[in-house]
Amino acid sequence: MKKLAFLFMVFFIFSLNMVYAQRGTARADIVNIRFASPLPRNSEWGRALDRLAAEWQRATNDQVRVFVSHDGREGSEMRMLSSLSSDSIQVGIFTSAGINEICPAVINLSIPFLIRNEAELDLVLKDTLPVLETRVKEDFVILAWSKGGWVYMFSKEQVLTPADLRRQRLGTSPELKDMNTVFRTLGFNLVEVDLTSVGQRLASGAINAIYVIPSAVAPMQLHRSLNHMLDLPIAPIMGAIVINRVTWNKISSAHQQEILRITRRMALEFDESMSRTETNAIAAMGRDGLSVNRPSQAQNDIWRSEIQGAIPSLLGTVFDLDIYNRMNRILEQARR
Repeated sequence: MKKLAFLFMVFFIFSLNMVYAQRGTARADIVNIRFASPLPRNSEWGRALDRLAAEWQRATNDQVRVFVSHDGREGSEMRMLSSLSSDSIQVGIFTSAGINEICPAVINLSIPFLIRNEAELDLVLKDTLPVLETRVKEDFVILAWSKGGWVYMFSKEQVLTPADLRRQRLGTSPELKDMNTVFRTLGFNLVEVDLTSVGQRLASGAINAIYVIPSAVAPMQLHRSLNHMLDLPIAPIMGAIVINRVTWNKISSAHQQEILRITRRMALEFDESMSRTETNAIAAMGRDGLSVNRPSQAQNDIWRSEIQGAIPSLLGTVFDLDIYNRMNRILEQARR
């Protein structure tokens, strides 16, 4: 009798586990995700990511559980990529510098002064992103692309021409390797510095200019030292939300589609807010003493001419020739 009761109990527990597994509530079905973000928690973007995490969980019936690690706690983009590969984190937000490591040629979108405005950027993205996605390394999946804003030049002294900038010590992120190569080719004096230590390097005189998106300058109050901005967008910066393939394969096909739908919808919302955020940041810094210096048409032409003269020597090495030619055809047609 005892043996029969024991066998019945084993069968009952086994059957119960099978039922829960079929309902998707077994522990083995749960995918835990650590989502690394360099963006501030206490910002419009940080709050949007918290909403994104909640929506992923709700849409997957809590089978995908997300913890967002805000404020750049997971380190630089290169460190985040390493953590993504080793599965220490499962999802991360990256800019053009990081994305280029897993999707070569994406840095073409940030060639200085090639794309001039939002309308041109939209045309190029519509044509080029599908091609770039075919080049993503197989260990990664890009859930959504997003616009990260436009890079501008900020300096202690007024800068209106390339000659003005050559007299500055230009702080730059070591992760912007390809853009740095362009500026070095043009003879600019670059000093590699992490964004978090820019204030200290400014105080010591190691740098007196940087190029960066305005929405990163305003929260750090850097415009109080770098109180001149060249009113000429240098290049767009792309962003992307990336998941490692190991984690993606753990998620059911139906839930993958839900995650893609939610993430891409939120990326579009982010794109729409980015332009407003950038405009508001420049306006707020202007009220706080920032001088926004608009170059003349002749000075504008000098910038474009010098950059265009440097690019051909970098095609096929720093920049992908096929993608560059594709982009150029689109832009030339649009400008005609």
